[in-house]
Amino acid sequence: MNIKLIFRISVVFAFSMLFVPASLLGQRTMDIDEIRVVAPYEPTVSDAFKINDIPRIDDTLVVKPSFAYSIMPRKLPTRFELEPITAARLRGEPLSKLYQGHVRGGFGTYTTPYGEAFYNTLRSNDYALGLHLKHLSSKSTIKDHGYSGYSDNLARVYGRKYLGDNTLDGGLGYQRDVIHYYGFRFKDFEDDPVVWPVLDEMNRKDIRQRVSQINANVGFGSHHPDSSRIGYYTGLEYNLLTDRYDASEHNIRFRGNIGREVEDPFDFADQVYVELKASTDFYHNNTPRDTSNVAVISLKPGVSARLNRVKFNAGLDLSVQSDTASYFRIYPQFGLEAGVIEKYLTIHGKFSGGLHRYSLREMLHENPFMNTQAALGFRNTKTEITGGIKGAFSDKISYNLSLASARIEDYALFVTDTTTLLNNQFTLVYDHIRRLHLRGELFSQFGSRLHARLAADYFQYSLDEEIEAWHLPALQLGLNLKYNMQDKIVLSADVFARDKTYGRTFDEPGNPVATELHGMFVDANFGIEYRYTRILSFFLNFRNVQNKSLERWTNYPSQKFHVMGGLTWSF
Repeated sequence: MNIKLIFRISVVFAFSMLFVPASLLGQRTMDIDEIRVVAPYEPTVSDAFKINDIPRIDDTLVVKPSFAYSIMPRKLPTRFELEPITAARLRGEPLSKLYQGHVRGGFGTYTTPYGEAFYNTLRSNDYALGLHLKHLSSKSTIKDHGYSGYSDNLARVYGRKYLGDNTLDGGLGYQRDVIHYYGFRFKDFEDDPVVWPVLDEMNRKDIRQRVSQINANVGFGSHHPDSSRIGYYTGLEYNLLTDRYDASEHNIRFRGNIGREVEDPFDFADQVYVELKASTDFYHNNTPRDTSNVAVISLKPGVSARLNRVKFNAGLDLSVQSDTASYFRIYPQFGLEAGVIEKYLTIHGKFSGGLHRYSLREMLHENPFMNTQAALGFRNTKTEITGGIKGAFSDKISYNLSLASARIEDYALFVTDTTTLLNNQFTLVYDHIRRLHLRGELFSQFGSRLHARLAADYFQYSLDEEIEAWHLPALQLGLNLKYNMQDKIVLSADVFARDKTYGRTFDEPGNPVATELHGMFVDANFGIEYRYTRILSFFLNFRNVQNKSLERWTNYPSQKFHVMGGLTWSF
């Protein structure tokens, strides 16, 4: 019980008894009940409830508004003027420094001096000029054979002038090559009463051949990148060749082409390009035996188209062979290339043909021991069908495989010229052949450090008259490697291999016989270059490290192991 509450009630009761009259108290005895308070008093108020009904008026009249409007278009004149802005300047990698001159020289075994020099103008938007000089010679001797020294010399100037979207180019060169017809063995003529006295008194000058060439060319053409504009080029070239035995060849060559991109009338291809090519080759050959004037005139109209990753071209080769008689020949030209898997697989095919006149300059480049009195003819490639695939296995390894089949009339082959006293020169025989050519290539590049290339060529010949394809191997292999060590040391390796070849000889009755010149031959070459600075480096090359002699032509063995060292300098 709350003590404070009891106290308060007691006080109230006491005061009330003081003011009650005694008479009242005496009238009767009061009944007093005991009151016990167990909790304090808590007053409460009951909740009040409001009427929540909202007055509402129901209207039965529905009004639907109706609008009628129209738009009167009016063009507001606006005017916007572009404010010129300055061109953005890109901060790319700085251009590499160019040097105007580069000299390379060295000296090797067999008394072989070597020197080569280049001199060019630097970057220019107006013109480019250059000079190239070269010398390589050797005083080599090969056992049991004649003197085999040689000398190669070259001097050439060239230049270009840029005229807006056009380019004027030209050049002038002189080349002088000296060789010796060393393809004979002294012991083969020891018992010959006619040849031996002459051979015994023979010196180097008697078997020397000197060939001089002058080349001049000029051309003019467009170089704009827009294929929708007409692109064109025309060039004129003159070549003069003379030798020590009064043979000469004058060659005047003209080349021209014009073309542009056009709209596809069938709306099928993404891009269509039409082109017309024209060429003329005139030859005047003069020897103590004969004089001839021949020409080949060709006109080649064509069209090429591209649709997505498929490219197609078609055209004609219209050629005229002008000799003692004239012949007109037509060669269809078709080509197709389709990207099956972008970057990784592309198939390609070609059907073509053509007419070519053998030149003295071309044949001497292939075989410098050729008799310059030999008769030169025309090669008629009636048909050549080529197909293959190319692409890449990865970003670092790519490949190219092709197969070609050709039918060629009057294909030139080198054979020993038996009309010469020592049988040490070559002449030409012509035959109709069918040639199958299978070629495979692998390329790899791992950054700027390692470059590798592997190539293989397989040939199969079928001839009408000759019993072998003289001096032509059935299989050729090539491996090229180059490794750059921190741009300081550069290692290189070149390995070539070729299958056996045959030369034409005669038996006692005078019948032609195929004589094997060599079996499978491997030629390995290695080189090392030390770059002391950016402008100065040293090199050392090792040639024919297996120390074997290759008989490329009948009775003409090559030099064996050869070493050359030297330096390069840029300025």
